[in-house]
Amino acid sequence: MNEPAPPRYDAPLTRRDALLAGAGLVAAGLTASRAAAQRAPIPFGSAAQIETFREDPLYRDALKRYCDVIVPMNDLKWEALRHDRSRFDFSGADELVAFAQGNGQALRGHALLWGEALPPWAKAMTSRAEAERELIRHIEVVVDRYKGRIATWDVVNEVIKFEPTPGEPMRDTIWQRLLGPEHVEIAFRTAARVDPKARLVLNDFNFEEPNAGVVARRQIALDLVRRLKDKGIPIHGIGMQAHLYAENPIDTHGLQLFVEALGKLEVDVEVTELDVIDWKLPADAATRDRAAASLVSTYLNAVTTARPPRAIVTWGLSDRYSWIHETFPRRDTAKARPLPLDADYKPKLMMNVLNRYRRSAG
Repeated sequence: MNEPAPPRYDAPLTRRDALLAGAGLVAAGLTASRAAAQRAPIPFGSAAQIETFREDPLYRDALKRYCDVIVPMNDLKWEALRHDRSRFDFSGADELVAFAQGNGQALRGHALLWGEALPPWAKAMTSRAEAERELIRHIEVVVDRYKGRIATWDVVNEVIKFEPTPGEPMRDTIWQRLLGPEHVEIAFRTAARVDPKARLVLNDFNFEEPNAGVVARRQIALDLVRRLKDKGIPIHGIGMQAHLYAENPIDTHGLQLFVEALGKLEVDVEVTELDVIDWKLPADAATRDRAAASLVSTYLNAVTTARPPRAIVTWGLSDRYSWIHETFPRRDTAKARPLPLDADYKPKLMMNVLNRYRRSAG
């Protein structure tokens, strides 16, 4: 497939551009539309912040109105659940799970094992036996509590080294240091034992850019899947986070080959944390929204034409609340616009693109 031409961020928005973007066709062409006509619908969802959920009724309304899937953004991470070793605090997670169930929405659990967002006591573990004991106990307690309610789990999050080197494919974490690469196997095996019906996912980022490091990350992900399958350990999906840098191109061909290779291993893909990092784009909101819609369309076209994802989830729903504001601050006074709804909860061009992939896939 030919690589779509990169968008011009300084070009004026013509009537043709608006019509194309509004239909979700910027930089994607008609290929995905025809292919998607034969597919089952792709659920759309968002990660939800408990603090915002409690304080902003408009935020709750938007989650209810737009989402098929809810992901507790932080409240199932270790530092939220286990302030101390002896007890679990499920208050935030329970609130979001109850909301989703009350609205007939599916749930994704994020995340059972991650090297970040750990309480101090977990970072201070010193032995293999201690780490294995706490990891198994944590997964047993959490998965059992939500058995039958959370259907999909990010079992392991961001385990691949950001810039892999030969012989060092894994990120340096407390789990890797104390348990070695077996910590991935322990986590998946335990989750499968506790809830045999759950879908189990390896979630990671930066699978979409055209450089050697990303190619290596894709290969490591494939190797991890093969290793688990060869040992009879269930893994059902790869979560592709898709934090897209607006200034960087999408490796359409490489991304398609990766999704196809996962399909041959009988593993699904999910888009799990989609947003657009626009810190290097011009301040003009219309220009940035147009570029973001184009980039998301290019990305989703590449993925869906290879194999439709099980879900498309954004990391937040409204520009009012996003990690990108602090992590990727702009040098001007403009506010980041990374998500499908603007700060006033009005749909942007990105939402049109997402809706197209939701609706035309059925």
